[in-house]
Amino acid sequence: MSDLPLSCDFPKTELEQQLDIRRFRTFGARLASPPARKVDGISDSSEDMDHAVAYADERFMDVRPAFLTLRRGLLPLINLFMIFVLFVMWMVGQFYYGVFMATVALVVPLWVAFFVYEIFFPLTLPIRIDRKEAFVYVGYRGTFYRIPWEKLEVTFSYSLQYFGSCVMWDRQYYSHLYLRSDFYFCGKKPKRKLQRLRFSSYFKEDHLYRKWNFIVRYFDEGLVREDRENLVAANYDSYVKSMRNKSLFMFVVDYVSVLFLVPTIIWGKFSPFKFKWPEKIEAVFGKNNYY
Repeated sequence: MSDLPLSCDFPKTELEQQLDIRRFRTFGARLASPPARKVDGISDSSEDMDHAVAYADERFMDVRPAFLTLRRGLLPLINLFMIFVLFVMWMVGQFYYGVFMATVALVVPLWVAFFVYEIFFPLTLPIRIDRKEAFVYVGYRGTFYRIPWEKLEVTFSYSLQYFGSCVMWDRQYYSHLYLRSDFYFCGKKPKRKLQRLRFSSYFKEDHLYRKWNFIVRYFDEGLVREDRENLVAANYDSYVKSMRNKSLFMFVVDYVSVLFLVPTIIWGKFSPFKFKWPEKIEAVFGKNNYY
C-alpha cells in the first residue's frame, strides 16, 4: 500500500519529530487543532458514540482514550466468540463423543483468564473536557496536565498494519493528543517536555473524524437532545436510569444481555482497581470518576 497522506485538508505537522522517543512510525500527520475545527463533510452526531464517552453533562465530558475504548469492546467480542465455539463443538459432540468436553476443558480456562485480566488490570482515567473553564485534563503515567482548549494539539495520522502471510496490509488511523510540560498541573513531574497520548484508533478513517467532530460540537454547543438518547449506555448510572420505566422482565433480560455483551459498563462502576483523579482536580469537579 502506498504511503499517501490523509484525505482531510488539515495542515501537516512536524510534532512527531519533537518527541524524544517515537514508539511507532505513523504517516501523514495532520494538525486538527489548534484551533479545534471539524472535518468537513463528516457528521458530528453522537450516534454510536457511547463507546467513546464515559460521561457527559453541560459542564464536562469524559472521553475514553484508545486503550480504554479497546477494553470496553474486548470482552463482548471474547464472550461472543467463546459462546460460538462452544455451540459449534456441542453440535459436533452430538456425533463424536468427548469433543465437547475436551473443548470445554480448553476454552473455559482461557475464558476465565480474560475475565481475571479485566478484574485485576486497573481502569485508566479518561480525558476530561471542561466546557465551563475551557480546559482539557489528562492523566498520563501519574502526571496530570491541564491544557487550555485553544492550545490543545491533536493530530490525525495512520500506520500500516500487517494482517497475514499473503502480504496483506491495511491502514489503522489514529488521533494523538500532545502533552507539553508547560501544562503540568499536578502529580509526578513530567520526564519529557513533550509526550504523546493515543486519543483514538480506528480502521475506518471517517470513524476517527466522527469522534473528533462530535467532541468539537459538544465543546461549542453542549449536549443536544439526541445526545441524551445516544449516550444512554455510556456508563452504568445512565444505563440504570434509562431502565426505570421498563418492566421487571425486560429489565432482567436487558441486564443479562449487557452482562454478556457489554460487561465493562457494570465493571467500570464497581471495580475496586481504578485510577482516581487527584484531589486537586476533584476540588474542581467533585469526586466524579467515570471509566
